[in-house]
Formats: sequence, structure tokens, C-alpha cells
Amino acid sequence: MLCCGKNGNQHSLKNKMTRFRFSAEEVQELQRRFQRMTNGSNYLTKNQFRDNMGLLGLETVQVLSDCLFQIIDEDQDGKIQFNEFLAYFDKITYGSQDEKAEISYKLIDQNRKGFFTLRDFQQTMQALIDSWVVMTGTAITNEIRDHLEKRVGYIFTQMDKNNDEKVSFIEYKGILASDPTLLDIFEFLRKGITISIKEATLKQDQIVLSELYLIKDQAADLFEMMIGFKQNRYSTSVQVKPSLIQSLMFCQKKLRPNTNSQFGIQYLMGEEVDALSLRMSSTINVNKPRQQQATSQIICSYSQTGPFIHRGDQEIPIKIDYNLKSQENMETLDPELTDGLEKINYMSDDQIRDNYKEALVKIHELKQQTQQSLERLEKMYQKKLEEFNNKRNKDLELAEKRRATIANINKKRKTALSVQFGHQNWNLVLNMMIGIQMAVKSVNALSDYEVNLKDFKLKYYFELMPKRTGNEKATFKVCKFFDYAPQVFNHIRKMFFIDNDNYLSSIGPETLLSSILKGDLSTLSELTSTGKSGSFFYYSQDGIYTLKTISKSEFTFMRHILYNYYKHLKEYRQSLIIKLFGMHKIVLDDKKIHFVIMSNVFKTSHEINIRYDIKGSLHQRKTPNNADYTVARKDLNFLESHEKINIRIDKQSELLTQLYRDADFFAQNNIIDYSLLFGIHEINVLQTSQRTDTIQEIESDNISIIQSKTGDKIYFFGIIDILTNFNTKKKIEYCCKRCFQGPDISAIPPHQYAERFKRFITNMFRNNI
Repeated sequence: MLCCGKNGNQHSLKNKMTRFRFSAEEVQELQRRFQRMTNGSNYLTKNQFRDNMGLLGLETVQVLSDCLFQIIDEDQDGKIQFNEFLAYFDKITYGSQDEKAEISYKLIDQNRKGFFTLRDFQQTMQALIDSWVVMTGTAITNEIRDHLEKRVGYIFTQMDKNNDEKVSFIEYKGILASDPTLLDIFEFLRKGITISIKEATLKQDQIVLSELYLIKDQAADLFEMMIGFKQNRYSTSVQVKPSLIQSLMFCQKKLRPNTNSQFGIQYLMGEEVDALSLRMSSTINVNKPRQQQATSQIICSYSQTGPFIHRGDQEIPIKIDYNLKSQENMETLDPELTDGLEKINYMSDDQIRDNYKEALVKIHELKQQTQQSLERLEKMYQKKLEEFNNKRNKDLELAEKRRATIANINKKRKTALSVQFGHQNWNLVLNMMIGIQMAVKSVNALSDYEVNLKDFKLKYYFELMPKRTGNEKATFKVCKFFDYAPQVFNHIRKMFFIDNDNYLSSIGPETLLSSILKGDLSTLSELTSTGKSGSFFYYSQDGIYTLKTISKSEFTFMRHILYNYYKHLKEYRQSLIIKLFGMHKIVLDDKKIHFVIMSNVFKTSHEINIRYDIKGSLHQRKTPNNADYTVARKDLNFLESHEKINIRIDKQSELLTQLYRDADFFAQNNIIDYSLLFGIHEINVLQTSQRTDTIQEIESDNISIIQSKTGDKIYFFGIIDILTNFNTKKKIEYCCKRCFQGPDISAIPPHQYAERFKRFITNMFRNNI
């Protein structure tokens, strides 16, 4: 009977496999997930589905969970059968773009009308944003909400090609195919709003610059009028004072509001505005020495009747109306200026002449200083504009590279499914994402912070407690998240030009929520370690970063060597040692999990045709020849292949020099068991486009990615597994194994390990140096 039951199950699985694109192992894994979610039942209810959605199933965000339930429940009977469960995962895992677009479309068109309106779209986007707010505890200001509302409206108008205020599935899948990033509302939430504000700021800066240029022209006109160059525009009796008053009023109205504006010069220049203001104000300081030589060239003569100017052979007297005091001007001018005008009525002609000369000099200086200041402002504006455009272009390039890299994540067929709802680590992954985001944002504001010794011992503690109702307190425990040496790892990310926004784009919770909207429920791709430790690797969905769980002893050892590790990376930026970008601990359901975030050695859009894990040891260092090509070959496999690394002599010398430095670092820090992860991409020389992409990816000063001398291969290098301390346990292992297994064992003293490692790697190259 048991045998029949087993055969019946196998027959049932075989039938399911014929309908879907899963392997037998994947169907079995999904069946285990389904049984775990249903507690052994034949169907999944809405409440069970909410419970298994973890944080996304909380009552405060269950709108999103209910939408997903409705999509999977194809016959709309309020229950999810296993066939429906399989069909959903089949589409989001192996489905075409049209299939995924159909799932995404149903998320918006929840009433199955065959179209959705702006209101439908707004409700779906609001549910996603509300879920993000609850998960991350992020506050959204009214300004951000206004930007989001405009962005949602803009996206809808882009999709509504027929301009009929509704979007059909044809329109929807068309826009997704032409612009896959259009629905990245969280990318906009993190970067787009900042960009929108910066764009608005740049426009305001342009307005301010235009107004300052106008003020400069007014100063120039006033100066030329005072020396008589613009007499033809006025009568012979030039009344300077009204023009002076008008100019001063113009400055007062135009300059003051904008220099204090949030989007004015102060924003553009930051602290430099104060220094500039001081320089400009110094031009009208009465204590500043007069430029007598310049003055004598401008005003040549005087008379008892008042000042006059030479215009060729003609003397033009300047008549001043001392009683000019219109009520309007007196009310709008600055009180200090009003007092000054009042004093003119009591001045003698000689005093007026002297003051006129001095004012002329000051206006001339102000005109020159304004021109110089504007030139400086213009340069600063152009620099800001260039930086803004460069960053935006880099972000676009990174997004394109990220999409290309996804296809090359090192995944085995049996684990092709990402960590999704139903997976035993689903809630763990959600909390990891949220914790990482909170940790990164906590140090993001301190951009100019300098690392000191105490930072290597610091740890930050976060309670990941989303908003919930009273009934949910007993269901969900507080998840505790610890971030170690945050400023140190923030500086390491900066050292390798990793922008925190782009960092979170790969491993933050927004990735998950965006993928739900696109019908491609991706989080992290899980791989069980092939090593003896049994640790887990989680590749980010874009393949750029790796999250690796490590033991407590490894975690403690990493904290011990962190200072030396940081110094080594800072001194040798070309180091091949794997880059760690974060150290964290998470406590969930009374389980403590330590993990680190690392770079992925094979973060490339090119397929890695063969990969090696080289330690320099020969004992049991061979992978079966029939193993999948994604499984790393080892030392004996490399020797049997007769493969040789063939690169230019100068690159080989540079690479080996750095590798020796890294090996010496390991020896000095008592580290063994590290290995060189070495990958080869074979270039199709007949495909011009592939050769062009290859040239663009390889940087001339990067020794971790090097093209072969013949141009038909690209080599990728990185040193991994760097946390094995040669402690007492390893010393005992060395003594025992050396007696029975010989000198080729892996666990040998650090300095011996380093020398053996260097010798083996050196012999892997074609050229002898």
C-alpha cells in the first residue's frame, strides 16, 4: 500500500511536470512549501496565505497580500489549490515577459474589467508604498507625497497610449517591453525625488543667476551714466539720484529674497556663499582705500557750481536734486538709505563732490566684483550641473549592467527558485533586507565622518517592529538586528565607489516590492555552500552582491582582524581579497544568525564558462569531471587540464605582486584555507558586439578582470574564504592529518600555506617571470 502510494505520488508529479517547466526536484520543493503553508491540507485559505507572507501579511499591509492571493486563485473560489500554486510560480520563474506582464496587470486590474483607470493604478501603487512604509518605518513627508502623486500620474499617461483614460493589457505590456524601469516607483522614491528636487533647484539657480546678471548690468549702466557715457539717454541735467535709488531698490527686491531662498544661491554654493557675501560687501566698505589713480582718469575737473565730467572738449555739469523724496521711495527704501538721502540736504558742494567721487569708485569696484562673482557662480553652477548629469548617467549605466548581470548569477537547476513566500527563510530574508536598509541609512547622513579606532568596536542595534494592530502582537515577535562597525564598512563602500542608494537598490526591500508589481517575485537566490561548513549564500537578485551566513567563531575572528583588513584595503585598492561591505547579526524566533555582505567575483554580464577554486593543496582537491559547469573545479582539475593563464607580462607582474601582498597579509593575521576563485569567459571572436561589450567592461587599471593576450578569453580573479583562523583546533588537525595524509593537506601553518599558495598560482601562468 505504501509502495502504491509512493508510485501514485510520483505519477502525479510526472503529470504536473508535463504541464509546467519545472524539474522533478523543483516540483517536490514547491510541494513541500505548499504543505508547510497549508499545514498538510489540500488547499490554502486567505488567512493561511496572510500568515505565510510574514511581514507582508500584517493587517496594516494585507491589501497587497490579498491582491496576490486573488491572482493565484485563478478560479476565484477563495482557495488556492496546488495546481494554481504551481502555475503561479511557473510563470514568475520561467514565464515569458508577456506571462509576467499578465500577472502584473491582474495586480492592478483586480476586478478583471480588461482595463484599469488612473484610480485603479493609484490604489495599487498606494498599497505598495504603504507596505514599504510599514516594513521600513520610513516617514513620507507631504512634499514627497506630492512628488509621488505626480510620478504615478506621469506613469499612467505614458501607459495610456490611446488617451482614453484607461489602459488595456496591450498598452500595458507594450510600455513594459519598451521601458522596463518605468514601474520602478521605489527607485524613484529613493532617487527620483532627490533628482526632481535637484532639477528644480538647478532651474531656480538659473533664475537667480539671470537676476544677478541683470543687477550687474544695472550697476554697469549706472556707472556709465555717472561718467557721462550714456548721456544721450538722458537730458544734460543728469539726475543721478533717481537712477541710484531705483538701482538700490532693485538690488533690495531681487537679491535679498533669492540669497535666502531654499533653492537659491545659498543652496548652490553652501558655505561658500558667506565668504562670497563678505567679498562683495567689502567693495562698499568706507574704510577701504580709494583708488585715486582710477578716479583721476574718470573725473578730471571740478567747478564751484558742482561736479562735472569731460565729454571730449565739452564740460557737462551734473545737477543733483537735493529735495528728491517721493513718498513711495521713502516708504520702500531701507531706513539706512533713507537717512543717507536726508543727510545730502545738509552737505556742502565740496562734500558732495568728494562723496560723488568715492561713490563712483565704489560703483566701479562693485561692477567689477559682481562680474567676477558671477563668473565664479557660473563655474560652480556648471560644475553642479555636470556632476548631476554624470551621476544620472552612471546610475543608468549601472541599472543596465545590473539587468545584464542577472542572467549570469551562479545558480544550479535544483535551486533556481528564489527565496519566496512559502520558503522557510522568507521572513528571515524580509527582515534582513529591512535591517540592512535601516543600517545603511543610519550612516548615510554622516558623509564626511572620519574613521577612528572606536568605530571598529561599535555596533548599532535596531528593533524591526513594523506597525501592527493589537491582535498581531502575540503573533509577531520583535526581530533584533545588529550592525557592526557601520562607519568602517561605509568607508569601504566609498573606497570602491559604491553609492549607498545603488547598494540598497540591490539588497533593500524595495527590490522585493518592485518585483511583486512586475509579476516577477524575486528576492534573493539561495545556494547551499559546497564547503564543509554548510553555510548559505544568498545572491542578490541582480547578482552584484552575496550575503553569506557564517559561524559565530568566524564572525568574532572577522571583528578581531577588521582593523588590519581595513588598512590593507585602504593601502592596496587593487587587492584581490573579497570585499566585505557589511557585518550583521539578526535574532529572529530566538535564532541568532551572523552574516556578511560581500562582492560577487563574477558580477558580469558575460557567462563564466569554467571556474576554479585554487588553494595550492592537492589532497582531495578534485571535482568530478561530469559535474555541472557551474560547479568550481579544483587544483587537480586545473593541472589535468593543462590550462595556462596567458596575459601580458606587465599585467601578470602586477597581478602576482598584489597576490603576494594579499598572501602575506593572511600569513601575518594567522589565516589559512583561503582560495583563489578564478573564472574564464570564452569570447566568440566572430561576434563584433560581444568584443565591443568586453572592451567596455575591462578597465585598464583593474587586475581582477583581465583579457587574455590573444583576445579570446577574459579572466576573473578574487580571493575568497578568508575567515579561517589557524587556532588550536586547526593546529591539532594539522598535526594529525600530516602524519596520516602527508604534506599536501589544506590545514598547514599560515606562512607555509601562503608560500605554497604563491608557488602554485605563479605556475598557473604561461609566462615565467
